[in-house]
Amino acid sequence: MAITTNISQTETLPAAPAAPKAWASLRPSHPGDVAAIQNIYQEVYKGTYTYHEYTDAGYLAEDMASGHSNWYVIQDAELNNEIAGCVSATVDVDHWRAYSRGMMMRPAWQGKGGASRLFGDAFQDLLRCFKGNIRFLWSETRADSPKPQAVCEAIGLQPCGILPGKDVFFNRRETPVLMAIFSSSAWKGRETRIALVPGLVPVYEAIRAMHRPMRKDELVVAGDVAIDKTRCQPAVDVAAFAKKYGYTTFLFTCEKTGESLSINVNAQCNNAEGMELHCSKASTARALLAFALGYLRGKGVLYMEGYCPATRPALQEAFLSAGFQPFGYVPAWNKDPRSGLHVDHVVFGWSACKVSSELTKFTEKSAALKEALHL
Repeated sequence: MAITTNISQTETLPAAPAAPKAWASLRPSHPGDVAAIQNIYQEVYKGTYTYHEYTDAGYLAEDMASGHSNWYVIQDAELNNEIAGCVSATVDVDHWRAYSRGMMMRPAWQGKGGASRLFGDAFQDLLRCFKGNIRFLWSETRADSPKPQAVCEAIGLQPCGILPGKDVFFNRRETPVLMAIFSSSAWKGRETRIALVPGLVPVYEAIRAMHRPMRKDELVVAGDVAIDKTRCQPAVDVAAFAKKYGYTTFLFTCEKTGESLSINVNAQCNNAEGMELHCSKASTARALLAFALGYLRGKGVLYMEGYCPATRPALQEAFLSAGFQPFGYVPAWNKDPRSGLHVDHVVFGWSACKVSSELTKFTEKSAALKEALHL
């Protein structure tokens, strides 16, 4: 997962550490690789992978041909170019951010060495394919060992969030680290006027310390956020829409005003994410957030996540008073259609699980961010 901190079509990625062996090579995947990629997921996760779309042949073939995702396979030159692993990323062209699904190696090749350098090759090709428009790349990196985080840090990704118990691998909940690397264009088109409630300042400062361009920000600490103190308890209509691969989209709508919150629930891991909040009043947002959280917890959801602009302190307070806490802070996340600038977002969440010191191993940077988040 390697995008240089100053990307353009003519720039190159940071040099990866010299590979101890030259057995590994990378090539773009094609529909004929679908069965091999399915096999990688099966061998690595032994049938426990909770994002079922990535084990479906039809989805993989469609995703490869979508025009917004790049898939690559890693071959072993010493074994007649047998496919040993894969790496992929999908691009949100509305906001020009790329999400890396990470690199997976089949168990027989794990620890062999020589494949990490292919991160840079894959994402250099990704940049070429999307003509240098990608502003940043992000991933959710496993933290069962510090090694994946350290590899990401070595090629420029920085931790931006700690997501307690979000993932389920091998039938147990794990805490991934949200990591990202930014292009120069991400900083040039970013909103630098930040307004935060006091409780969010520590995580902002932790992220700012990792990114030099943020030192020029204009930070306003909003200590007197005005939210209607009368507990708004509107009548809420709940609609559920079943989707493929075990997903359900829940829509919570205030019957009086039409303001709404929608979120996707993955039944395989009892997670709720991809929140969209459409509220003109912070009091209604707080009511919908609290209602949705209580409703989904009753349905067995164990993790819930939503992003909030770092320019809207009243909405931040709505998240906090509805029972959420900060899990991270991502610079330049979404483009504001009114200003044309990309706005930082706070990652808010609720989790039934604590960060396990036995199952979770952080690098020094990730550990410092965990402390700033009070997790």
